[in-house]
Amino acid sequence: MRMYVARKLYRHKILLPLAILSIFLAMMTGTPSHAQGKAGASAMDSKADEVLLPGAAYDAATIKPSKLGELNGAPPQPNGLFISRGMALKFIVGRAYGKFSFQILGGPAWFDSDGYDIEAKPDSITEQQLEKLSWEQRDEVQSRMLRTLLEDRLKLKVHEETRQLPIFALIVAKNGSKLHETKAENTDSAGSKRFGSGLTVSNGKIIAKGVSMDELAAQLTGTGNIDHNVLNKTGLTGVYDFTLQYSDDESTISDSSPPSIFTAIQEQLGLKIESTKGPVKVLVIDHVERPSAN
Repeated sequence: MRMYVARKLYRHKILLPLAILSIFLAMMTGTPSHAQGKAGASAMDSKADEVLLPGAAYDAATIKPSKLGELNGAPPQPNGLFISRGMALKFIVGRAYGKFSFQILGGPAWFDSDGYDIEAKPDSITEQQLEKLSWEQRDEVQSRMLRTLLEDRLKLKVHEETRQLPIFALIVAKNGSKLHETKAENTDSAGSKRFGSGLTVSNGKIIAKGVSMDELAAQLTGTGNIDHNVLNKTGLTGVYDFTLQYSDDESTISDSSPPSIFTAIQEQLGLKIESTKGPVKVLVIDHVERPSAN
């Protein structure tokens, strides 16, 4: 499973939410009878529904026109507070539905060209409930809260579908891969090798430990100047340790700065990104209106 560690969120790209929702429930001590086991399972299911807060919504929210391009904001806070400044509503919709901007199709011109300031706050009870959740659980609930807000204030209607669109294929470069497979840290009781794994991404650097090519391809989607889905076509089946350094802002590349991400992938990893076409899951805007008055 891919481990997401860090990624720039508030750019004119969308954080593809990659966390997998999981709920860990405390196990009862002792050995229950069959009837007790069924009752315990029902209680656990009920608790799971309660933890995920199906009715959570923002209690107060303002959406105001502002200058596009400031791109200031903060990730959703543990208490549910959501703030963004100077962002196009297309970006915010992507945040709510887990899509990059290039995966959102349709909508009027202003949807992608006009900036808005948004501040949304849940009531105190919902704040307390959110603070008790794990990061993964809270991200899922807050995304759902943001979708509800947008559906209400923008009269937003969308649907998802799969289309054949331009994508990038990650392949092995002509001179071969420069990757080194991860060395097993230890073995489990069955003798299987164990690998530490994870991806750390920040400020033009990707540090990988025990990462597969599928995981790398998923991470590259939306990173740097990569504005299409990336599909692993390397044929490499292992897990690898590597560091990739690239220019996070290609408009400022100079002789002394790191290379573009396309060049860095080839020079440092012995891989290559090439254009092709493939199936892409997209979000289609069926209807959207300018935000209603606060």
